Amino acid sequence: MAAGLHWEHPLLNNTRRDLLRNAPMLGAAMALGACGGSGAAKAKGGTLGPVRTVTWAVGTTGSDFVTDISVGAADAADMLGWRFDRILNALATPDAHINAIRTAVTSRADVVLTVDWYQAVIDEIAAGQKGGTHFAVVNSANNPAELEKLNVPFVGLTPKITGKLMGRHIADELAARGISQGSVLVGNPFPGSLNVEERIAGVREGLAEVTGGLRMVTFPDNAATDSALAVGLYKAKITETADVVAHAAAGGEMSTIPLTKALAELGKRASGTVVGGWVSSLKSLTLLKNGELTFALDENLYYQGFLAVLASWSMLERGMPAGDISPGFQWVTPKSVDAVIDSYQRRKAAAEAYGLS
Repeated sequence: MAAGLHWEHPLLNNTRRDLLRNAPMLGAAMALGACGGSGAAKAKGGTLGPVRTVTWAVGTTGSDFVTDISVGAADAADMLGWRFDRILNALATPDAHINAIRTAVTSRADVVLTVDWYQAVIDEIAAGQKGGTHFAVVNSANNPAELEKLNVPFVGLTPKITGKLMGRHIADELAARGISQGSVLVGNPFPGSLNVEERIAGVREGLAEVTGGLRMVTFPDNAATDSALAVGLYKAKITETADVVAHAAAGGEMSTIPLTKALAELGKRASGTVVGGWVSSLKSLTLLKNGELTFALDENLYYQGFLAVLASWSMLERGMPAGDISPGFQWVTPKSVDAVIDSYQRRKAAAEAYGLS
């Protein structure tokens, strides 16, 4: 197991069902891989069942986030002899996301992977199931009770869990530097977005668990609409707050880029101010390698796509129940960043081979 890779954590308890666990799913993956040869040849009327089509439907354009999940799903589909497809949309809006799901269902995909970013997703899943489409949710499950009723598996870490992990880690890093008081600044690129709001709420909870005088300060950073303007907003907020000792880039790369530019212009790099981020791209990793991030949380997006396809196969072919599956996570630091970048580059090459880049 790679250094820094976590499969279990006190925060990662299944709150929905304790039916599917990482070890059995990974065991299934190894068993399928051991079959050898072409998955497609064995799937047609063989022990792995019929060839099916799995479609990753998401209302956003191609990105490292989309690609990483895509490669994981494509690898699992290839092992099973399934066909893999994607339906993306150029507009990151609720309507675009719903339209992507509807298009996948209309195309008669056997399995649809999607993200539970909006309440309307639940309605689309329920409608699609009536027509015989199987669904699996990755990355974010904002309506867990509804997904449970619909018997839909979820692979990922909830935003609040990753936020809480980040809050604790920031507090630990500050403690190692002898700092127990001050403000932790968190910009929000999507005020009102449940994903980001929950992540920020988690940071607050993580900081609150640590004895001392750390407090969280959050503000709209405008990074989703105007990165250049966001730089100025970060500089103004840092100056106004005065006692900022750390930052959490809750918007992922979207917030990380303007935040690190603002810190550079103010002469405050990660060596002097703790900066924690979420890995969603090679750009984020490069910023960490260059010393502009202190550390980053990697949610193992590849595993999310990979395990979601295997969970779907297990349900369809072996009658297994749906469950919540943790893909694990890892902290990326200056010492481990080169290995993580190499891993990303390998997946990027695989994406190009699949025609997914």
